[in-house]
Amino acid sequence: MNAPAQWDPLKELMTVQKRMNKLFESALGRTGFDTHDGVDTWSPVCDVYETPESLVMCLELPGFEMDQIEVRLESDDLVVSGERKISVERPGEHYHRVERSYGKFLRRFHLPSTADREAIEASYRDGLLRVTLPSRGGRRHDPIHVAIQ
Repeated sequence: MNAPAQWDPLKELMTVQKRMNKLFESALGRTGFDTHDGVDTWSPVCDVYETPESLVMCLELPGFEMDQIEVRLESDDLVVSGERKISVERPGEHYHRVERSYGKFLRRFHLPSTADREAIEASYRDGLLRVTLPSRGGRRHDPIHVAIQ
């Protein structure tokens, strides 16, 4: 039979601190208090995966129209940006809770050297932005370890 685990008050305090940090980061991310000029006030979630033919990025952007989303290449980065504006209250309406994220967002993804920047494609359907970068067929090189002299 295993002996019961001993209670560690310091470990318990660290757990509480981590939870509080997550709570404050989440709240500040929705307000824009921690950003410059309100850019990056929220960040859409994104899945990135690779197939033998391409690199694919899928960003969740529910409620957006296509003309509210910008996809561009800057040097070796793919940049996706946009803005979700909060609807203006009408007389007699008062918000009790706002949990959806509003404001500007900007996501920047560094692209691998094998991505064919000339053949990039993007589609938006049912709140999902899918960006596909075909591979140029170049092989990724294994890491090279360099001896330090």
